[in-house]
This record gives sequence, C-alpha cells and structure tokens, in this order.
Amino acid sequence: MNRPLRLFSLLIVSLFLDSCGRPYAPAAPTKGDIFRPIYAAYSDMRDVQTLAPQPLRRVGKIYIKDQYLFINEVGSGIHVLDNSKPETPVPLAFIRILGNQEIAIKDSILYADNVTDLVALNIADPLNVRLVKRVANAFDYAAYPLATNVRFECPDRDRGVVVGWEKAIIDNPQCYR
Repeated sequence: MNRPLRLFSLLIVSLFLDSCGRPYAPAAPTKGDIFRPIYAAYSDMRDVQTLAPQPLRRVGKIYIKDQYLFINEVGSGIHVLDNSKPETPVPLAFIRILGNQEIAIKDSILYADNVTDLVALNIADPLNVRLVKRVANAFDYAAYPLATNVRFECPDRDRGVVVGWEKAIIDNPQCYR
C-alpha cells in the first residue's frame, strides 16, 4: 500500500474513532420534559416535624410496620396511617422531611434521606416521632432531576437548597442531564 493511501486510511479511521463516545447534549427541545428546581431555605432543610395529616400527591415507597402504613411523599416527607382496618386506613400524621426520596424501616427506627443528610427516627409511637440521629452530609448534593436525558433550569444555591423538581415551561434551559 502506498504512503498517501495509508495516510488517508489512517485519517478516516481517526475521524471515525474520534466521533465515538462523546456525550454531547442534544439541541434544546421545543417541547417536552423541562424541569425547574423547587427550593427551600437552608434553615428549613433540617427541621423534621410531625404535622397533621396531609393529602397524598406524589406517592413513593410504602412500608407496613405493625398496624401502620408509612407512605413516602416524594420530596416532602412521610404519611402515617393506621391500617388496623385495611379496608379503611385512617390518616394519623405527616412527618415533614424536606427532600425525602427514600425510606426504610428496621425495628422501630425509620431511616430517611433529608436532602444530603440521613435521619433516623424512632417510630415506636407514630404520633410522637422522635429524631434519634442525624448523619450530616451522608449523601452527595444532587442538584439535578432524577430523570435522565432531560433539560432543566440550572440550580442557584443563593435561592436555597433544591428539595425537588417540577415540570415547567422554561425559555432556553442551559443544563442537561
């Protein structure tokens, strides 16, 4: 094979390999899933409270412990219901935990994420939930939506901590995941 043909072949192979594996963001969509951050004040983030029952809106995981249901309200906290009569569960309380996505229960301890922290709550008396322990910064601060291949409004830490995401109409979203 002559030298110019080898160089040309090498150039073609190089260009082909160069185009592989680069995750470029696609052009901004004209419609579709675009997300906007939901903010809370940094001072409110670590304030875990037991409140009156709240309506179910964005239900996540459901745990059964004894006669109680613990239902995750994605981004907000946990609903507590008396399930002693499964045909008619009775709402008892709402445990507000901002940024909550996941829950788990072992014995009488409920574990939940609170934005970047892990909280352990004693639920032996579901009407008197007590914070047992907080592990600060146990999780990375994920300031992006859980969805992938979506555009979103870039978070602004000066506006507070991102505790959730909502679909919105946004002109020229700059961030992509």
